[in-house]
Amino acid sequence: MQMNFMRAFRIAVVAVAACMVFSFAEDIVAKTSNGSTVILHDNGRWEYYQNNANIRDVRESAVPKDARFEVSVLYESPDKVKKNVRMAMEADFATEEEIKDSLRKVPKGGYVYFQVPTKQIKPGLTRELTYSLYDGGKKAIFTKTVRDSEATPSEDAGISNLLVVPVYGRPKSKVMQAKVEDRANHATLDIEIPIR
Repeated sequence: MQMNFMRAFRIAVVAVAACMVFSFAEDIVAKTSNGSTVILHDNGRWEYYQNNANIRDVRESAVPKDARFEVSVLYESPDKVKKNVRMAMEADFATEEEIKDSLRKVPKGGYVYFQVPTKQIKPGLTRELTYSLYDGGKKAIFTKTVRDSEATPSEDAGISNLLVVPVYGRPKSKVMQAKVEDRANHATLDIEIPIR
């Protein structure tokens, strides 16, 4: 009888231990001091509880808004540039000879525009950025350091051109690489430019 009791006791202890292990492996829903509901995961991380699967909990970045900098790159092919030059000159009633002279000046690789939203450029808070362009190799085909206060308005409303780079040779690769460096803050942005 005592043997059966000990055996039953061991089975009960194992069952309770197994239940405790499984209870620790589950996520725990808790309320914070401000009333927000959070999920505490078994691996130590936590997240805000969302009652709707379509809602994402997107947090603000830790980088201050004044320090954020958004740079985009636009590539304009030589064919598009030539078409635009021809249309503009025909609208000005230029002769065919003048049009051909202007078309000869169009770079064979087109243009690369480094652009930012105009509202991002703040007087007195200028940034000095280094722009580089790579065509398939490790050596840059173009590098220049420019302050954002030197930006010029673009054809698009609310967008400014930080730098316009003429690509004089035909691109060797189908994807060029652009690099924007903020050397003062040790930040680098790499952008791929598909060549059409």
